[in-house]
Amino acid sequence: MRKNVIRLTHCAMLLMLSSFGAFLVTLSFPAQAAQKDWPKLTVGFTPISGAAIPFLIAVEEKLFQKYGLEVSPVFMGGSPLINSAILAGEFPIGYTAGGAILSSRLSGSDIVAIASPLPVLTIDGWSRPEIKSIGDLRGKKIGVTRYGASTYFAGLAMLDAAGIKPNEVVFIQNGGVGESLAALLGGRVDVSMIGYPAGLKAKNAGFKLLFRPSETEYGLFPTAAVAARESWLKDPKGRKVAVDFLRALQEAQIPTREDARATKKALKRFTRIDDDASLQGSYEFYKDAYPPTIRVVEKAMANALKFLDHPKAKQFDVRQSFDNSFVEDAMRQ
Repeated sequence: MRKNVIRLTHCAMLLMLSSFGAFLVTLSFPAQAAQKDWPKLTVGFTPISGAAIPFLIAVEEKLFQKYGLEVSPVFMGGSPLINSAILAGEFPIGYTAGGAILSSRLSGSDIVAIASPLPVLTIDGWSRPEIKSIGDLRGKKIGVTRYGASTYFAGLAMLDAAGIKPNEVVFIQNGGVGESLAALLGGRVDVSMIGYPAGLKAKNAGFKLLFRPSETEYGLFPTAAVAARESWLKDPKGRKVAVDFLRALQEAQIPTREDARATKKALKRFTRIDDDASLQGSYEFYKDAYPPTIRVVEKAMANALKFLDHPKAKQFDVRQSFDNSFVEDAMRQ
């Protein structure tokens, strides 16, 4: 497995590196910006799909402002890029993936998961119709966002389900979920690992649902997690910002599960999909996958650790990769 630590010195450089198949989403809030005492927080996030619904709702419904934060979300194509930006000091918090956090920890970083809104692997494998089974994938091309991202781990789970080794296929990095869908539609890959609403587009275009991990033993997995550096979290100011951030995210977890209007509104704005059937389908697909709280699930992190090809993985205590005390503080307030 390739190592995914990318040394970067400036956020603009990160965005240039991810410009193929990715775009930048930034929001400003003029009315609230006048309150200069609010902490200004840039947050890198991925993906632009149902896996980021709580974060998207928190932005769209202005829940971060409710808890005193001015948040500027920046989309980046893949969790490894977000984690690299955190380590480079470009921003302190990222909406990323648990598998990428584990990879970073094993490589010696102090990045830790402080929440996991989505501990279920909701990324499906969609294939060309002529591919009848996972066993037919040897020698084929599989589209993912990036190595080390949740889409990559979903691809590994798919292969493992049929006893296929990673070196028996070719992984193609596309930079984003939309780009992975485009690669499938354009015939550049044989299978793409994508979530909803992109999965609905693949279905409507005649592609085959080859693998749905949520219906298998591979389902429990930290698809979405909030990451920060332990060194930043030890500062009382950093801890307060992190707890306030999680208070907003925890509140957004409720409409993710119960409010189709809020979910569709947020998805429509960020995905730029205006088809109500696709948006409603995405809500229905994800609502039961999101648990009531955003606590990190130890078993989900342990499952992700199994797929890491790293010499320290077998001896690593997965409990060192997350800290639920921030969620506990957020829920007490």
